Amino acid sequence: ASKAFAIVAGVGPGTVRLIDPATLARQLTNQGASIARRFAKAYSVVVLARNPANYDFLVKEINANGGQAVGISTDLSDTSSVKSAFEQIAKQHASSYLAAAVFNAGGGFVRKPFLELTEQEF
Repeated sequence: ASKAFAIVAGVGPGTVRLIDPATLARQLTNQGASIARRFAKAYSVVVLARNPANYDFLVKEINANGGQAVGISTDLSDTSSVKSAFEQIAKQHASSYLAAAVFNAGGGFVRKPFLELTEQEF
C-alpha cells in the first residue's frame, strides 16, 4: 500500500513579529507548525504558506528528524493559488492517499454554518 500524506495549510508565523531570519526557528511554534510536526510522525506532510521563509525551517526540521515534508508557496486567500498547489500535490502524491487536511489560516469571523459559506466568505 502507498504511504498516506497530510496537508497543513497555514504554517506561517501568524501574528509573531519577526526581528531577523535567525529568530524564525525559535518563533515557528504556532499551531499549524505544531500540527505538521505531529502528523509528520506518521505521514508525509505537505505544508502550505505564502512565503517559503515561513515553512522552510519547518520542512528542514521534519526531514532532519526522519520525517518527510515538502512546502508549497500558496496564497490561501486566492482560489487560483490554492488550485495550483493542489495540482502540485496531486502530481507529487499520485500513488498515495490523503489521510488528513487541516486549514489553519487566519481569517475573518462569519456567523454561518460552514457548508453555507460562499467562497468569498471563506
